[in-house]
Amino acid sequence: MLKFFHQIDLKAYVSIRKGEIKVGERIKTLRKNETLKALTGYVDRGARFALVGIPESVGVMANMGRTGTEVAWEAFLQSFLNVQSNRFLDGSRIVLLGEIDTKDVQARAENLDVNAPYYSQKLHILCAEVDELVSPIIEAVVEAGLIPIVIGGGQNNAYPLLMGTAQGLGRKRGIHAINMDAHADFRALEGRHSGNGFSYAKERGYLHKYFAFGLHQSHNAENMLLTMDSSRNVKYQFMEEITYLDKHLMAAIEYVYDEHIPCGIELDMDAIRMMPSSAVSPSGFSLEQARHFVRKCARSLKPAYLHLPEAAPGSPEEALIVGKSLSYLVTDFIKNIGE
Repeated sequence: MLKFFHQIDLKAYVSIRKGEIKVGERIKTLRKNETLKALTGYVDRGARFALVGIPESVGVMANMGRTGTEVAWEAFLQSFLNVQSNRFLDGSRIVLLGEIDTKDVQARAENLDVNAPYYSQKLHILCAEVDELVSPIIEAVVEAGLIPIVIGGGQNNAYPLLMGTAQGLGRKRGIHAINMDAHADFRALEGRHSGNGFSYAKERGYLHKYFAFGLHQSHNAENMLLTMDSSRNVKYQFMEEITYLDKHLMAAIEYVYDEHIPCGIELDMDAIRMMPSSAVSPSGFSLEQARHFVRKCARSLKPAYLHLPEAAPGSPEEALIVGKSLSYLVTDFIKNIGE
């Protein structure tokens, strides 16, 4: 189920300033009586991208991570809707679709007793419920001809994103994905959580080729690395081995490049040094390097979607950092997509 955004909802976010035009003043939203079936009409009128929020931390909780990913979407909207709509970025190319309605499943996850039997398994089941909420929305967006830009939640949502995109495009062998991340999220199929979205997608045929870029050597289990080594069409690059970013990044892009097969672009916000996130780290890529990753992938690949999960602001100050960081990454993506 999707909670649609409408024009009246934008008033709470956009700060009108004389002589300026904000993205929030140009961005498209569905009308009150419209459904997802109306998206093709927006494509016909020039829309190219659909913004979708996932305000949940169920998958992160199931992976024993830091919560807060459920509020990243709101932080993003506060910043992004006040970005300038100008010669570099035209807000009218974007549909602000809305957010996945995860309120019920999030509440049930938060109300679980940590000390009760089968706590983790219950979270795995709830995470699978999030999958079921996300994938049909993404499938409808892709079928309409829009490129999803998905903000918030954990990287557990890579799985329903890959599933929905592959189904929306009618790709029976799945699509490709490149992921800038400290963690490969290719862990065992032990029940759904934020650490195994790609392994589930690979096992179920929604992910064809996968490249994990910038992994931290000390934060990826040996058994998972061995699984990746033995998996067909899966490669990775450790951050400790990256001496020249552009050279290594181009090699990763070349691995997943295919003019006929779209590629999902994933950037776990944990990968960015000191970013308020579910696994914040003092070591990682700079925001400028992350922006370069998004720009290069958008220009070089046939992007299926952009996914920016795992940001987890815990204070108003962190929300400002998260919101503006996400806005930079989204605007970089949109600006660098070819026609």
